[in-house]
Amino acid sequence: MRLLVHLHIYYHDQTEYFVGKLANINGCDWDLYVTMNNLNPVTMSLVRAVKPDAHFVETDNIGYDIWPFISIIKSVNLADYDLVMKLHTKSRSVIKTHGLKLKGFAWRDSLVDAMLLDEAQFRKMLGIFERHKETGLVCSRMLWLETINWTAEDGWMLDDELARIGMAVNDRHFCVGTIFIARAQIFSYLQKDNICEQMFSGKTLSHSKGSMSHVYERILSMSAGISGYHTECLCSDRLTAFYLFINGLVSPLLRNIFSLDREGYEGKKVLRLLGLKFTLQ
Repeated sequence: MRLLVHLHIYYHDQTEYFVGKLANINGCDWDLYVTMNNLNPVTMSLVRAVKPDAHFVETDNIGYDIWPFISIIKSVNLADYDLVMKLHTKSRSVIKTHGLKLKGFAWRDSLVDAMLLDEAQFRKMLGIFERHKETGLVCSRMLWLETINWTAEDGWMLDDELARIGMAVNDRHFCVGTIFIARAQIFSYLQKDNICEQMFSGKTLSHSKGSMSHVYERILSMSAGISGYHTECLCSDRLTAFYLFINGLVSPLLRNIFSLDREGYEGKKVLRLLGLKFTLQ
């Protein structure tokens, strides 16, 4: 298999971390494209230590990591590749997922380690694509979540953009953080002229009024399902896998006993209590 790896570097102090992870790629031919807002000589030297023939592209941080990825897809012949891996630096942050709080770099590490924990993890992931032709995308089980309709980027804004580019989804799960590996062919639509740089200008926080960057964070992950493939979710260790299995059994039961959520495009509060559902004003 031939692999295209895209790494977007905004936080240059994380370069050594990603260089260490890239060293785990084995058992396939691969090309590396690195985008960054300035061609930092130290960063470039660190990357060349693991991939001497890496391609470096200077680009503004437009749409965070989203437009840099799309721009690389537009610049290559996807027919030359079987798989595409998307990586990018991430700031320290906190996210709640599956009943856990991932703090600091735990969000980033969970995404990356699902693919690149070590050489064995990478070969395991590669083997999934080789043996299971129906698999279109692989990402972290911890960060494979469903959209929550009441935010613009999850709801009307996502639906409007899918309609504009002529795509429909049945499964509204996506990889939160947009670090994954997928079959190259599912991204062919990104090479069309109706998706362009100007769409991703501006900076908007998630869960505010929405942004095209956050919309495409969802669409990129959904591309596998849209193309008729399914997504395989991996964990980097057995303890996490066991926790997620138990949580998957228990969480729906607890949610039905008591939960307070928002639903629908209007974001109405919904209370679930002992199996009954109440819409609050």
